[in-house]
Amino acid sequence: MSAAAASWREAVRPTARAVVWPPMVGVAGGLVVLAFLYRDLEAASRTLLGMGAGALAATVVFSLRDPAAVLLAAVPVPRLARRLLRLAVVGVVAAPAWLLITLVLPSSGTGTGPASLLALISAGLAAATWLPSDDDIAVAAAVPLLWVTLSEILALGSGALATAALWNTHPWWVVAGCAALTVLGRHR
Repeated sequence: MSAAAASWREAVRPTARAVVWPPMVGVAGGLVVLAFLYRDLEAASRTLLGMGAGALAATVVFSLRDPAAVLLAAVPVPRLARRLLRLAVVGVVAAPAWLLITLVLPSSGTGTGPASLLALISAGLAAATWLPSDDDIAVAAAVPLLWVTLSEILALGSGALATAALWNTHPWWVVAGCAALTVLGRHR
């Protein structure tokens, strides 16, 4: 095994142990069960995909909460690098669950791709980066769910109201914008 692989393994192991897994497994598992129950209903699947993306993204963003953040502040590893590692570890559960959900439910063109989920997670990461402390992760985790809820409420609107669904209609632009915000705020 190379030195890089060994150092990666040594970084992942304690991170995986520190992540609070029950919310992630519960939300992902519950969404998979709901997807199988509602796979024949087109109208329910649209709402389930949207709200499921918001719930799963909120759970992924909540996994950024690091109980050892104060202790690790003195370590020469940037906070953003630690957060990206946590996202990668949690993504091992979230990505396959989301792909299974989107395969089971009938595609209606809304929130069906991994890009929509990534856009919501990126928005939560950007919010977490700009919040003043690591204790505000719960606020950042609410961003994806609130955004999806707002877009569902305003789904009947057009024009300016339709921009509420940018996470779904133009997810790669959202990812790019949120990545820029995250990079700009990484030294806060």
